[in-house]
Amino acid sequence: MKPILALVLSLMAVPTLALDSIGTVTARLEGADLSWQVLTTDDGAAMVQVNNIGPLTMVDTHAMGDGDVYIGLIFQGEPAIDVTPVGITIDISPEGAAGPVWKSESATVTPKLSIEMLSLDGAGRMEAGFEAMLCRSDPPATCETVIGRIETDLGLP
Repeated sequence: MKPILALVLSLMAVPTLALDSIGTVTARLEGADLSWQVLTTDDGAAMVQVNNIGPLTMVDTHAMGDGDVYIGLIFQGEPAIDVTPVGITIDISPEGAAGPVWKSESATVTPKLSIEMLSLDGAGRMEAGFEAMLCRSDPPATCETVIGRIETDLGLP
């Protein structure tokens, strides 16, 4: 009985992190309107990351809600409103880890991104629309055009 009491007391002592939404991703897939939240914790960790690696800048956005969504953007040099990404990856899992993944990399059409706002000042912010052909991971022959939107802070320090 004492080990169980010790376990309960130790779990009670673990601090919890508050999750706050810093943005949304929305899309329409298989006739359903889907919505996800881009989250951050009170310690500053965010589900969106901006990384500079040599001449490339990568913006990776993960969000949760109606399953999971991932949007990865690769820019040659500094991202800007008038700079087209050289790489765009979109993965949507409407049922989360238990279901199929709809992927842009399986499609024959390259995703398009229309950036309306992109700022790396302060916390940073991105507002953009996207259109992509996504194909299910099971079977790959099932593909659908998805139109969506990203409106999020970038969680920059």
